[in-house]
Amino acid sequence: MALNANEEEKVRQLLTAFESGKRINELDAATGSMSDMQVAVVDESGETRRMNLQEAVQTAGNPIAGRWWDETAATPTAAGYYGSLQALKELPAKLGLGRYLVTDDRKRRKLDAADSTRFDDGSPAKLDGTMGQCMWCWNAHYFTTWTEGNRRIQTVTFQPIKGKNSIYVPAGGISWIDAGVMDRTEQKLCSVISTDPRYRGGNGNALGDNYPLAADAPQKTMLGMPATALSTTAFGTYARKRGEGWEANWFVARAVVEYLFEIIMGTRNSQAAFNAELDANGLRQGGFGAGATNMPNWGTYNGYYPVIPTSVGLELGDGVGLVDYSVTNADGVAVYQCKVPVFFGLVNAGFGNLWRWVRGLTVSQTAGEKTEVFVAKSMYAAFDPANIGEGMRKTCECPQREGYIIKKSYEGLCCMPTSVGGSTATYYCDYFWTNAATQTGLRVRAAGGYVSNGARARVRPTRLRPTRLRLRMRTTRRPSAFSRKTRKSSKTKKNEHGAKPPKTNIVL
Repeated sequence: MALNANEEEKVRQLLTAFESGKRINELDAATGSMSDMQVAVVDESGETRRMNLQEAVQTAGNPIAGRWWDETAATPTAAGYYGSLQALKELPAKLGLGRYLVTDDRKRRKLDAADSTRFDDGSPAKLDGTMGQCMWCWNAHYFTTWTEGNRRIQTVTFQPIKGKNSIYVPAGGISWIDAGVMDRTEQKLCSVISTDPRYRGGNGNALGDNYPLAADAPQKTMLGMPATALSTTAFGTYARKRGEGWEANWFVARAVVEYLFEIIMGTRNSQAAFNAELDANGLRQGGFGAGATNMPNWGTYNGYYPVIPTSVGLELGDGVGLVDYSVTNADGVAVYQCKVPVFFGLVNAGFGNLWRWVRGLTVSQTAGEKTEVFVAKSMYAAFDPANIGEGMRKTCECPQREGYIIKKSYEGLCCMPTSVGGSTATYYCDYFWTNAATQTGLRVRAAGGYVSNGARARVRPTRLRPTRLRLRMRTTRRPSAFSRKTRKSSKTKKNEHGAKPPKTNIVL
């Protein structure tokens, strides 16, 4: 086929360009700043596009593990992964997620991933408190979330992401039994698995004979059960008696559970059907089903005291799955067949069983006007939920009406709702309880729902209660702890402590 003059000219230009081409080793050395240089890359679309060289180098040295959600869609399921697929697959291992025993000086020791009664070196481990507290721990990392067009992106990295507001989260931990246990002798908050009367759950007493329970049932004796019926301030006081760096369900620890669930599992719906299979990309998918949320007639069964013993889920180790547990009556007949979730060793996966009162976060609501959320700047300073002082900073405002959560704020890791109007199957699928439309005052957050909350009890459900209210029988606190630094921006400026984190911080 003959070429016309225009086509012949294009061929000549192509030949000239080819003959003038150079190998990389024949090019002149580059000059100027790396920030001004460009490099060709093949992006997720499969197309070759340009990228800033400095950004490319930083990204390669700081793999991003993330997910993104389409803000125009109501589905709670992530639309895709963001960053490095391999980094997301390896995230639980890189974070060191799993069970540890942590001593009061916050030194942690890893337990065997498959057998929580042994350390990872095979030696026996005691879970009764004599060798440390039973904690679910993570390594230091950065959490970053931002919006690109219609994409809402959430990521975890081990260095800050340039140009983003990366929040530094120190190495820390939270009770793997998803509740706190009281040492009735020393009046300290614990995380232990023991039927010793010293650690009796509930309000510290066995229940009377007015409930249909066997005499030795843990739901009656309260042996091997979480502690409840304490004020939020009392829980914090008893946790801090363990020493520096200990607290009771500090808001940062709560945030870690929430955003890691979303990023690793790829959904905002913790009660989505459980799926043990990985998706086509080799990533986790789905939620944990109803979990411990459908207990019938809880009040008449045992007066709203705990029904799930602290030993449940022990056999799953650092695994991900569901553990069967039967709540029975005096005749041994099951009144509730429960499937207890375990998220890399964290029992209940942050929802159901008992409400979790969150410390370090106070809500100020003015009826009919606004509801403001404040968080403490440091876990190492005194905290009083009944006061908003210089040690608190405002992070967001919540709606003044109840409803299923559409949006929430991660500012300062508060994880509080900013918009409602969804449903059990859309957006976050979680409910926000509030009386802000008619009541003025300070409130604390109750998170996670309880054993008879049903579809409203998920990882993020939030209920606001008066700060002076004593905890109801179905509420508990988890010990938690963190290292000296609490957060750092992408500008890597020091926080108010200015000290290198020496140890893990633990939250009971």
